[in-house]
Amino acid sequence: MYHKIKVALLSNPQISRLLNGHGVRVSDGNDHEIELSKEQLKKFMKAREKGKAITLNMDPFQMQAHQFLRGSGGGSMSGSGSRVNKYNKWVNAIGAKDLIDAGMRKGADTISGSGSRVNKYNKWVNALGAKDLIDAGMRK
Repeated sequence: MYHKIKVALLSNPQISRLLNGHGVRVSDGNDHEIELSKEQLKKFMKAREKGKAITLNMDPFQMQAHQFLRGSGGGSMSGSGSRVNKYNKWVNAIGAKDLIDAGMRKGADTISGSGSRVNKYNKWVNALGAKDLIDAGMRK
């Protein structure tokens, strides 16, 4: 007999590992609903009381019953987020999204030509007049 519980968000690679029989750390949360055996539930509840996580290994029946989890993973700046997502969160955090979008629309005319990536980046930042804003964001 299995008991339904909710666990914290798992990334797609974590879900894949879990459904392929590997151990994955899971903690209490409200993101995914999974079914645990009586023994797993007891261990999970003890860990939850202490604010800890457990390493969960699914049996073949659980793996088969939880295939619906594939592709439902997530992530943010913690852990499994892509570089693009992390960059976008950083840009939003420093309030530079509109400024950067405007600079991107200007095109590459300002930075065309030969030179290193650093030189092209510096030309682009100077063309936007965003050096102070970016420097402030790097200090955050």
